Amino acid sequence: MSIRSKLFLTNSIVVILLLVSLTFVFEHYSRQAVLAKIEENNRNSLSQLAENMDNFLGSYEQIADLLYMDDGLQEQLLRPFHSISDLHSAYFERVFPLLQSIRSTKEIRNLTLYSNNPNYWIGDIKPLDALPLQIASSCYPASEPKFRSIRSWSGVREDNEEQILRLTQRLNHHSQRACLFAAIDVDVRLLEAFVRLDSSQSRLVVSLPDGGIVFDSSEAGAFGGRLEDQWFYADGSPVETGRVVREDGKEYWAAERTLQSRNSVRGIRIVSLTPLNQLAMGAREMRATALLLLLVAIGLFVIVNYLITSGLTRRLIGLSVKMRKTDIENLQPIEAVEGNDEVSQLGRRFNEMVGRMQRLITEVYESKLERQELELRTKESQLYALQTQVNPHYLFNTLNAIRGNLLEKGDRENAEIVTLLARSFRNVLGKSGQMVTLAEELDIVETYLKIQAFRFADRLSYSLAVPRPLHRIGVPKLSLQTLVENAIVHALEPSAGSIHIAIRAVLGRESGFTLTVEDNGPGIAPEQLAAIRERLDAPDQPEDAYRIGLRNVHQRLRQSFGPAYGLRVESEAGQGARLSLILPLDMT
Repeated sequence: MSIRSKLFLTNSIVVILLLVSLTFVFEHYSRQAVLAKIEENNRNSLSQLAENMDNFLGSYEQIADLLYMDDGLQEQLLRPFHSISDLHSAYFERVFPLLQSIRSTKEIRNLTLYSNNPNYWIGDIKPLDALPLQIASSCYPASEPKFRSIRSWSGVREDNEEQILRLTQRLNHHSQRACLFAAIDVDVRLLEAFVRLDSSQSRLVVSLPDGGIVFDSSEAGAFGGRLEDQWFYADGSPVETGRVVREDGKEYWAAERTLQSRNSVRGIRIVSLTPLNQLAMGAREMRATALLLLLVAIGLFVIVNYLITSGLTRRLIGLSVKMRKTDIENLQPIEAVEGNDEVSQLGRRFNEMVGRMQRLITEVYESKLERQELELRTKESQLYALQTQVNPHYLFNTLNAIRGNLLEKGDRENAEIVTLLARSFRNVLGKSGQMVTLAEELDIVETYLKIQAFRFADRLSYSLAVPRPLHRIGVPKLSLQTLVENAIVHALEPSAGSIHIAIRAVLGRESGFTLTVEDNGPGIAPEQLAAIRERLDAPDQPEDAYRIGLRNVHQRLRQSFGPAYGLRVESEAGQGARLSLILPLDMT
């Protein structure tokens, strides 16, 4: 099969499958988009409804709060009266005006007080037995009144078939043992103003925490029924995000909100059912339109694809033959392709790419050689700079003259000090190069410690424990001396007591060993220890000379032997410090 046929068939199959897939995806996601819009509108409406319902119920609970906090009213309801005239006087002077005032401020179907005080059953004050048994009995468990306050909403159908939403509040603020209740009756029809969605086609159902329905916008006879018995709860309750439910072949979008703002309304549910019949009609129209567009697109594509494939394949084949002649071993430009379209541009770009590859190969080889040379020079300059920072300038001849003068005057103690100092300078300046044997480095260190022993007398003691076989191993010059000097400056000088410095060498498990300088001084604070460890590998020089010395030793070891070697600093406050050089077993 020719490339023209392959290209035509491949493009046709891919595009037709793509168009078919896009058509079904378009139809599916269009339906999902409509569902998402309905869900969003329904969620927003339900949220507003829940807020309105909460505020509506809360306005009546404020009246219950007023009665609950009225200790004067509760005290009077519990008072015994010995004459009818006193009872009437107290009722009409205190209770009746309060109840009338409350009725005038809100749409209240009825406001009734209940008391177990038989001396105060008059007017709107009823016996406690008139309350529902589950509420009244909560006052007398085991002949002992409970102390908790009770507030609850319930649905009540009166004798005249009127539907009432009742708020019951126990009034025991004045006396926790008091069995006084207030019942505020609200006409259920008032809920219609607070539970109305934008779409009049939606059905709304409101139920109390016990599952009893108190409002249904579509079925007036649903009052008092159970929410769980409704058909839309048959295969599970609606959720806050919503889901599709079906009845008699019709689909509805069901969503639910539960009030949670306070205990008295917690568990009150609002269920919304939105019909999806309009969605089905819109989906059918979208499906028909999508199929028509699919057929038109397929026809146009077949024609255009044939024309384009025929024009491209001839010159593409010629370009392919020319490009196959070029490989990594034969990077030569190809002959120019005729024309001024993408195919000819591809040929020119290919020739430009070949030329750039030729130049790039040359530049890579040259830059690699230059980079290697630069790295060698940089490493040499860094090693030289580190060595010059560590090595001080000694005045060896001047010290010998001072020593001779002291001996002539008989000052042998100071002459011995100068002798040690001169010996130290000779060790440093006497041998060129950056590496010395460990024996030579130990000689430098011991000479330095003897000088310091003259200075600090009994406050300084030291010990050397380095196996003889290690004395022939090469170490960076003055690396161990820098660690010993660090112990003198930062452990002995600030301390008023005596300090012991121990120098040890321990063979490692692999091809290396550790030189350790340990003191029993005051140690290093955790913050300072972290700063020292951080600046050992810092690219910039620290300002502190002490840190310069440790950093230079660490950098010299890294650059000389590799990243596996260097300086390790360990310390605990009050427990001394341990500085270790990690070195290879390199025999010199």
